[in-house]
Amino acid sequence: MTIVENEEGVSPATARQLQIIAFAMGAGLTMMAGLTLWFHAGSAGAVPEPGSVRAINTMTTTVMVLALGLIVASEFVWRSVLRGSPGPLSGRVQTAFIIRLAMREGAGLLGLVVAFLAARNGVLRAYPAYWVGLAPYALFLGFLAAHWPTEDRLEAEAREVLAENPSFLKK
Repeated sequence: MTIVENEEGVSPATARQLQIIAFAMGAGLTMMAGLTLWFHAGSAGAVPEPGSVRAINTMTTTVMVLALGLIVASEFVWRSVLRGSPGPLSGRVQTAFIIRLAMREGAGLLGLVVAFLAARNGVLRAYPAYWVGLAPYALFLGFLAAHWPTEDRLEAEAREVLAENPSFLKK
């Protein structure tokens, strides 16, 4: 059976490729979360230095702002690439989805790195509020669950974007 590119929709091959990419990105972040838990378990008895706590606090605040910015920007980029790129819908969806997913993965990775650093030096054990660093990772997993790339879902999301009339952009 040959899969033929459909200019009017998303091909099965494109959906399958995006599923593989999405799974790999999710698995990579999940491994990083596992390392964070591993180092947290090994930090029993560690007393964090005040400088470490200040550094983790600053990094956590910065990461939360950056993560929010990346997540919001990923939606604008998704729409922009779908609307602005020439060519078949399948190719535009593939490019837009990969960029969208990568931006959200970046947000999750930033949060996991800070949580990992907090786990390594005992800050996470002493101040459990810093588990908030895993929030962008949880949002990434939620995004994957809500937007798992299937032919129908990708095509429906793309058609919805293409049907919008962004009058605020036409001035």
